[in-house]
Amino acid sequence: MGRRALLLLLLSFLAPWATIALRPALRALGSLHLPTNPTSLPAVAKNYSVLYFQQKVDHFGFNTVKTFNQRYLVADKYWKKNGGSILFYTGNEGDIIWFCNNTGFMWDVAEELKAMLVFAEHRYYGESLPFGDNSFKDSRHLNFLTSEQALADFAELIKHLKRTIPGAENQPVIAIGGSYGGMLAAWFRMKYPHMVVGALAASAPIWQFEDLVPCGVFMKIVTTDFRKSGPHCSESIHRSWDAINRLSNTGSGLQWLTGALHLCSPLTSQDIQHLKDWISETWVNLAMVDYPYASNFLQPLPAWPIKRWSLTLSPKLECSGVIIALEPGTPD
Repeated sequence: MGRRALLLLLLSFLAPWATIALRPALRALGSLHLPTNPTSLPAVAKNYSVLYFQQKVDHFGFNTVKTFNQRYLVADKYWKKNGGSILFYTGNEGDIIWFCNNTGFMWDVAEELKAMLVFAEHRYYGESLPFGDNSFKDSRHLNFLTSEQALADFAELIKHLKRTIPGAENQPVIAIGGSYGGMLAAWFRMKYPHMVVGALAASAPIWQFEDLVPCGVFMKIVTTDFRKSGPHCSESIHRSWDAINRLSNTGSGLQWLTGALHLCSPLTSQDIQHLKDWISETWVNLAMVDYPYASNFLQPLPAWPIKRWSLTLSPKLECSGVIIALEPGTPD
């Protein structure tokens, strides 16, 4: 699905009254002049201000008045008080500067939409720690690490921005996010429809919950990515799990795995499940960042990294190459 189509999905989230009142801004969203060869790099320099807003630790209870400083970033180089808009990034599980520096789309469209860009950090990540250095030391503190509390943070921050920035009060706000942040963007539009006129939720599994979506769907998508990227690629990876199991049954096999994978310490039989989990996470991460352009999001990677990875392997390995289509004693 192209970017234009994604933007047009915003219209389906709008209440009838919002469609009438904000039609010019939404029409602009549907007719953006987007690059035909997108990159992860922004069209403008990522100049932003780092700001903080005092949030309640608990938006819904009555037992605490404790507050914390939520970090957020504002870039207003192209923002116009007349006819402008606010693009609000619903921060997800990480340092907000990391996401800001890897969200090229918002920077690409800022000038055309005359938009102020706001990147809000998710509570308990980066510098937005409700209990400071003790935020993760007491399990009771984690009671407030919920998506509901995070959405309330975003709502309070938007109210603060509209109240304190001259010219922002009547401007349309569009929530934008990806992955978990995309889930937050969609849920924000659903829960606070009076605060944002739409949401762009990229790669957002908003229904990925038990009894709603089969739990294996995500891994099927990952498998499909590898299957499309090289002959026998997904099958070879599937066979590698049995190869690891066979090798881990002997001391020599464990020693071979340790050397083949350049591990920091010798493997034991108790380590094998952790090893398989680590390898599995590598495949998952590679699929998640299989972008059509070079990216530095998780690690510096070329465009279409799965395909590039498969091309570096010899045909005999049939794209499996980490270990493991080769076992000790297999002839070259």
